[in-house]
Amino acid sequence: MRRKLATATTLAIAATASAQTPTGLIELLVGEYNNHEQVWRQDLEGDTSLARVHWRFERLGDDRVGLSRAGGQSAPAQPTWELAFAGDASAVAAADGTELACVYRWHEKSDGYAGVAEHEGDCPAELPATWHLTPDFLVAGYADEAGDVVHRARRVARYTGWVAFQKRHVDPTAADDDFILVRDLALHDAGFLFSITDGGEPTGYAVELARLTYQNTGTAVLKLGVVDEATGTTVSYSWAQPGAERIGINLRWVQAGM
Repeated sequence: MRRKLATATTLAIAATASAQTPTGLIELLVGEYNNHEQVWRQDLEGDTSLARVHWRFERLGDDRVGLSRAGGQSAPAQPTWELAFAGDASAVAAADGTELACVYRWHEKSDGYAGVAEHEGDCPAELPATWHLTPDFLVAGYADEAGDVVHRARRVARYTGWVAFQKRHVDPTAADDDFILVRDLALHDAGFLFSITDGGEPTGYAVELARLTYQNTGTAVLKLGVVDEATGTTVSYSWAQPGAERIGINLRWVQAGM
């Protein structure tokens, strides 16, 4: 069972902190991160050791950040933990206010910030022993009996968009102009997969938005693909430069714009 610390712990951290909170740390930390590209590249090499993880950091005040973490392409909006920053330290508490014996110490690096748990094993199992934060990545390091495990999660960019799907593609009795139209779609560029449904019934197709770097060329692209969900195969795709403000695809039977 993990130890609970009195409220005085956070105050003690504030009193003994060796430096001010590193400038820009909280501002840089806030956002969402996903290791989709890392897992995608791993799968290409026939490796399944790493799972997909999504991190969400939300600013709750001048010196507090809410954190949630989950497997897959998204994490809950409601924080699971809170990080209270004081000087170069951040104390972790459960979202219900229960304090934990988990404190990270932070320092500035040439490309961002690094955080290290004061005492290994004091933090919840879902949280890492080390952090490395840059403008583009959140790298979370874990240590276990099998060796070090590193999640390299890219900061995600949020997009909105729409999808139109011709019913006739899956229902020969449907009229040519009978389309399923999804408006106000919200997704991100880290392998977000949106399943197209008709009144809750699956069509068997999805659209996926993903930022990827192809190993053979080293070219980074923003890819909008149409996926056959039965096989996981991308049947067609378009691409643009990462960070593009607009990307779309038109196959007539399925169209999408982000």
